[in-house]
Amino acid sequence: MSADSPSATSAHDFLHWGMLGAILLAAAMAVTPNVADPDLWGHVQYGNDLLREGLPATTTYSYTAEGYRWINHENLSEIMLAIGADTIGPVGLLWGKCLLGLAIVGVILWRCEAKRTPLLVSGVIALLVALNFTNHWNARPQLSSFALFTVLILLLDRCFAGWRDDWRLPWLGAQFRRKDYQPLAARHPQMKALWLCVPLFFVWANAHGGFVAGYAVFVAYLGCRFLELALDRGWAGAGMMRRLTLMAVVGGLATLVNPYGPNLHRWLLASLGTARPEITEWHPLYELNLASFAFFALVAALIFAIVLSRKPLDFTQVAITGLVAWQATAHQRHTPFLAILFGLWIAPHFASAWSRCFGAADAAKQSTSPRQDWIMGGGLAVVYLVLIAALLPRLSQMPTPRDQYPVSAIQFMADHHLKGRLVATYNWAQYAIHALAADGDTQLQFDGRFRTGYPQEVLDMHFDLILGPDPKHRNRGPHSGPSDAGRVLAYGRPDLVLIDRGQPYSTEAMQERADRWTLLYQDSLAQVWGRSSEYGDPDSPQFIPVQERQIGDAPQLGAVSWPAHPVPCRDVALAAPTIMQAQKSKEQ
Repeated sequence: MSADSPSATSAHDFLHWGMLGAILLAAAMAVTPNVADPDLWGHVQYGNDLLREGLPATTTYSYTAEGYRWINHENLSEIMLAIGADTIGPVGLLWGKCLLGLAIVGVILWRCEAKRTPLLVSGVIALLVALNFTNHWNARPQLSSFALFTVLILLLDRCFAGWRDDWRLPWLGAQFRRKDYQPLAARHPQMKALWLCVPLFFVWANAHGGFVAGYAVFVAYLGCRFLELALDRGWAGAGMMRRLTLMAVVGGLATLVNPYGPNLHRWLLASLGTARPEITEWHPLYELNLASFAFFALVAALIFAIVLSRKPLDFTQVAITGLVAWQATAHQRHTPFLAILFGLWIAPHFASAWSRCFGAADAAKQSTSPRQDWIMGGGLAVVYLVLIAALLPRLSQMPTPRDQYPVSAIQFMADHHLKGRLVATYNWAQYAIHALAADGDTQLQFDGRFRTGYPQEVLDMHFDLILGPDPKHRNRGPHSGPSDAGRVLAYGRPDLVLIDRGQPYSTEAMQERADRWTLLYQDSLAQVWGRSSEYGDPDSPQFIPVQERQIGDAPQLGAVSWPAHPVPCRDVALAAPTIMQAQKSKEQ
């Protein structure tokens, strides 16, 4: 059979599209981390509260911030998560976030196909992007920022289609410009689509605080294009310059249409200007793990593409990518933004650099015999089966691992009706809100809302107990006084403390205060302490006898499905054998 025959061409096309599908399946593996996110409980609870009672003006479920303003920059996202959890459930949320990630990767692959990028190169690009999504692709409001950022970049590419892919500055022009370079036109009809930035930024400002990053990129992009226009056309481009300035202004005005008006912006600017060493996501990537390796590979690919590409560089795209790379290097939570820019802007340069160094052969389009086509098709089928078999379990359950979350401790608290004012380590606090505090009988000292709903003094009291005074992990406010682990145990007179034994400073601090606090529960992960005057005094109605306390180092094995609520007391006896069987199976 001739390699140019219709059947051969059809077989090659089938293999090509089959390989693209395999790339998407591999990318799906990267965007399906399915372990419950620590903040998901809170997002769902706050979204349901908003739908039921309207927008709260002050912090809820807290005894330390009653009456304190709560500026929630994630209202729309929390509504969507609440509706999703109640309708399609946690498994539906898993599928939704997976499809969102695949949509972004799919757009990148589609653009690679439009530019006839070799399949091997397209696969490398797509997987680099997807791997840099992995640590940030949980069911949480940040996903709305990543999705809307992608829409913003596609919108800008559409509006400036005639300006892209050329170097329009007077310096280095001979080296970076195309040979068929043309000056900018005085009018650009596609610029009208920039008005879509108004609804985009309106939605974004009400969905997630990441709109600040998106608007900064938007203004920087328009500023760079303004500079190109001024240097390329001078005063002849004044009309277009006015339009660019107008769009920067109206995009910003759109963000003011939110429940808090300019107060949202004032709070965000103040918060972003304050370091947050207590939150890992705001650290740079410095641990040797998969996320770090993926990020370093992404940065290396960026440098490789820009330095070795034969294609004309676009000043604005290079400048914006450099700006986002700087932020991603400083704060790991910005990594997906850089990955998106790499996939949408730098991919053609990466393909050019790859071709320059390694050639541009596309295995799926090389001349093959029918037998080779069958072999490749069979191998592709095996790849599909393996990927689907690995992917489906990740999309069938949102587990709450017992060795990460205090499932057993929460069950103990529910069984013994432990209510009141609770100090819970911050990464478990929203789980406690959803599982224990939704009925109104329990209030939290502090939770993952951080500075959106708590004053700095409350935040510092919490971390004085949890992390101690270590300056590497703290940024205490000037009015919080000296570090004191006991202050949070007195302020507001809490009744209970739920802490993580993996945070040794807090367990040591509680042990030092064992004369005032009684250990009620302990396993390999968590401890529950109760105020001795309430839970350690036989004359108190809340007294828990020694024989009912559970003190030990029982390993926490297995997982339960989100939301991991405690089993009602009448079902505990029935549930216990099932739990024990799961733990024994895990040990085996």
